[in-house]
Amino acid sequence: MNKNALAVIYGNTPKKMVLEILNYLNIEDNIKSKNSLIGIKPNLVVSKPSTSGATTSPEIVAGIIEYLNCKGFYNLTILEGSWVGDRTSRAFKECGYVDLSKHYNVPLIDLQRDSYRQYKIDGICINICDKAMELDYLINVPVLKGHCQTYLTCALKNLKGCIPD
Repeated sequence: MNKNALAVIYGNTPKKMVLEILNYLNIEDNIKSKNSLIGIKPNLVVSKPSTSGATTSPEIVAGIIEYLNCKGFYNLTILEGSWVGDRTSRAFKECGYVDLSKHYNVPLIDLQRDSYRQYKIDGICINICDKAMELDYLINVPVLKGHCQTYLTCALKNLKGCIPD
């Protein structure tokens, strides 16, 4: 597959669709080793179920976990830092991720409670949570939605959950 290509799939069976598209993408070819620490970063900005349109469906993350496990990757974690007005622990529970974590034995990392370090990139200083920087591979699982400041949110804005409050 062309590294710059966009893969699109339509349907209403999230886990099945994720498995299908990941088989097409062969992401395992980009992961250094079976022992690599792989982080899955959903969008759990608020404590609302995915049916609200605000958060990532746990079925999508379940598909990612099953795909990676099938390919021999078990060193996985789910990490998130909800927005300042909510608690990540509450979002994990409300959005179905506590059950997901138990079912697949994948730990949840609350980045609101994580330590962080400052990084300087092109003259700009930014604080980034330590657990996010420990990852060998990051899978960003955003939700495409409207936003009052940026008009549209996508993959880049979802990574805001990796910076401390």
